[in-house]
Amino acid sequence: MVSAQAHSWADEPSLPQSPLAVISPHLDDAILSCAGLLAARPGSTVVTVYTARAPTPNLLTDWDRRCGFANAAAAMECRLAEDREALRSVGATGMGLDFLDSQYTSTADEDAPLITERLFNLLMRLAPATVVMPLGLFHSDHVRVSDAALMIRDALPGVAWFGYEDVPYRQQQGVVQARLSQLQARGVTATPAHLAVDAAGKARAIGVYASQLMGLDSTALKLAVHETYWRLTGSARDAVCDGAWRDARL
Repeated sequence: MVSAQAHSWADEPSLPQSPLAVISPHLDDAILSCAGLLAARPGSTVVTVYTARAPTPNLLTDWDRRCGFANAAAAMECRLAEDREALRSVGATGMGLDFLDSQYTSTADEDAPLITERLFNLLMRLAPATVVMPLGLFHSDHVRVSDAALMIRDALPGVAWFGYEDVPYRQQQGVVQARLSQLQARGVTATPAHLAVDAAGKARAIGVYASQLMGLDSTALKLAVHETYWRLTGSARDAVCDGAWRDARL
């Protein structure tokens, strides 16, 4: 049985093989959860799924309001600029898949097959040696992206796959353990992985996200300091929804 408790390590941290690709649901997720790893492995690529601008520019969601924005258009322009600067600070290249964040649409679930297809095609072009994906904690967008990545894993067997604990959602009691149990039921084994990180580089990168920091509470920011990774092995193809797999046309 996998454990979501904190681990102590006797061995030295390791750097995953490059080229490295990190899958990020939203524009801040890779930095909040993985900036230390990215800073320790410059030249990596961050693939962000939800980068499209809202079709209704004057829409104002609760999250955008909490982050100090007057509307969705201003929020996305600012976040895109912050993301470019944050990735530059850790020496990473950003690529977006141009899907709508679920806060801007009521039909986000319908995009799941196309997300899987586009993500697979992009990873095929990037040809990474290592992919780091969200475990998929709590937020529907994170779960959707994680499930897409799980299907892609089986089509890229020569790649080393790791999962990262999604900040800030990992602070919620039991969510990590529940997700690890779901992965185990799908045939995926999650083993704690001790990856090298650059803490100073992470602090600099997080500081770039002024708008997001306004919306996050202090507990979430403390959690963002530490990064937790899991090595993912085993096959999920037979256990993840067969219909979604066929629709994705991998």
